Amino acid sequence: MTSERFETASTRYIHVWLLIGSGVVAAAQVGKAIICIPMIRSDLALGLDFAGLIVATFATLGALMGIGAGVLVGRLGVRPSLIGGMIAIAIGNLIGASASNEFTLLVGRVVEGVGFFGAVLAIPSMLARIVKYHERDFVMAVWSAYMPAGIMLMFFVGPLLPTIGWRNLWLANALVASACGIVLAIYAPTMPKTARTPGGQFFTEVANVVRHPRCVVLAFAFFAYSFQIFSLAFALPLLLTSAHGVALGSAGLLSALVLAVSTMGHVSSGFLLRAGVPIWANIAAAFGFFAISALAIYVGDLPPAAVALVAALALGIGGLAPGALYAAAPQAAPSPQAVPPTIGLLQQASNLGQFAGPLTIGLWVEHFGWNTVPALVTPAALLGLAAAFVIRCVLVASESGIAAGERGAAQNVVAVRCGHPVAGKISVRRSPTS
Repeated sequence: MTSERFETASTRYIHVWLLIGSGVVAAAQVGKAIICIPMIRSDLALGLDFAGLIVATFATLGALMGIGAGVLVGRLGVRPSLIGGMIAIAIGNLIGASASNEFTLLVGRVVEGVGFFGAVLAIPSMLARIVKYHERDFVMAVWSAYMPAGIMLMFFVGPLLPTIGWRNLWLANALVASACGIVLAIYAPTMPKTARTPGGQFFTEVANVVRHPRCVVLAFAFFAYSFQIFSLAFALPLLLTSAHGVALGSAGLLSALVLAVSTMGHVSSGFLLRAGVPIWANIAAAFGFFAISALAIYVGDLPPAAVALVAALALGIGGLAPGALYAAAPQAAPSPQAVPPTIGLLQQASNLGQFAGPLTIGLWVEHFGWNTVPALVTPAALLGLAAAFVIRCVLVASESGIAAGERGAAQNVVAVRCGHPVAGKISVRRSPTS
């Protein structure tokens, strides 16, 4: 029995790392476009506007269809969606690598984007269902690092680009995604079937998530986080070069190191959750430091290295938020089959923040200057801080309901054993992830 349990636990951990690794491969497609865009512009004679669209394809798709994509993933099944998503990423890379014009490249990016969302909306639901309840918060927090980890992976490839070229990088990504899809087809865990609503109830499923207060609060917090982190990631290189006179290469290196610290923050939230730090406290710490750091980054007369250090701390501590939000998502979902659309809603909110943050701060700085940026980002951080305390109340109420359900189940068992007539009348509320 002991060896069987050990083998089962080992298999579960292999599945967890396989799924998280697949998410990193999917996220690498975001970083790939960022580092390759100068070479692509030169090769295909792209204007800045179309180049920006190539980079922002995933964010645009996510902002438009995040929750709907989550419903489709739930209907198709999370395992087929994940495997199909990795294959779509490979196909999109092959289309992009052979592109002779900007429109073919954009088609390839759209195919990649569809595959990306098929993967990253399926994986959290799979993770939440295969891990033990006491491991779930930690695993979901570690999962949240998939995006910065994937982007960083491509940033490290950056120095090799003049040698290998951007098309070969696209081909290499196609090969890795294909291999990942094959491995997943063989080894990915099989998910138990969950009850599904009739085919005509697509919008009912969407509405069931959107009208659920817990889901909306989490989505708002994710939007506020994404607004903060992407506005800062967008602004930092420009701030260092224009306001502090840092060379472009040095500014890029500092920005990459800052992003690496953000990845550490994502993973750290998992250890904090495992140590017993509440979900809401992680979120509150992230937004609290966002609010405080804005003055030092944008207003304080600090040297460039110090500005980068404060930005790294902001993104590192800020990285506690997404891990905690992903950990809260299975609890917030109205039902187990609603986990993918709930994750889709968070992804949609994240992409809206990713779109709105750089755009808003760019327009703000253009009209009012760097010194006034705290007037924009600090109120947004305070709204996120307020959302953290709302999430605290929501999760406490949810846990109280689960505890009441467990007490009812215990009373039901006692009543059955004692032959008490109340046994058939007790209603037990189950956890969405139980």
